[in-house]
Amino acid sequence: MQGKTLLARKSGQSIVETALILPIIVVILAGIVDFGLMFNSYLVISNASREAARSAAVGGTDTSINVSINSLTSTLSSASLKKNIYPAEALRKKGDEVVVTIEYDYKLITPILSAVVPNPVHLKSKTAMRVE
Repeated sequence: MQGKTLLARKSGQSIVETALILPIIVVILAGIVDFGLMFNSYLVISNASREAARSAAVGGTDTSINVSINSLTSTLSSASLKKNIYPAEALRKKGDEVVVTIEYDYKLITPILSAVVPNPVHLKSKTAMRVE
C-alpha cells in the first residue's frame, strides 16, 4: 500500500517539473527563431549591397541600381529600408570608389527579447567598390 502512494507522488512531480521548465524552453526557442529571422534579414541586405555596388562599379544607373535593390530586398518591409549610393551617377569617374549603404530596422517578434535588446534592431550593410 505504501509503495502505490509513493509512485503516485512521483508522477505528479514530473508534471510540476515540466510546468516549470516549459516556459523557459519556449522563450529560448522563440529567441532562436527571432535571431534566425534577423540574421536572414542581414544576409539579404548584405547581398543587395554587394550586388548594387557591383552594378554601380560597372556603369549602372542609379535608377537601375534602386530597382535591383528593391527586387533583392522584396522579402523585407520597404518602409524600414534606407538606401544610399555615393557618389551620384553623374559624379562617378573611373578609378573612384562607389559606396552603397543599405540600412534596415528589423522588428523583433519575441516580446521578451524586446525587453533585453533594443527594438527595432538597426542592421547596416556598406559595400565599396572601385569604378571600372
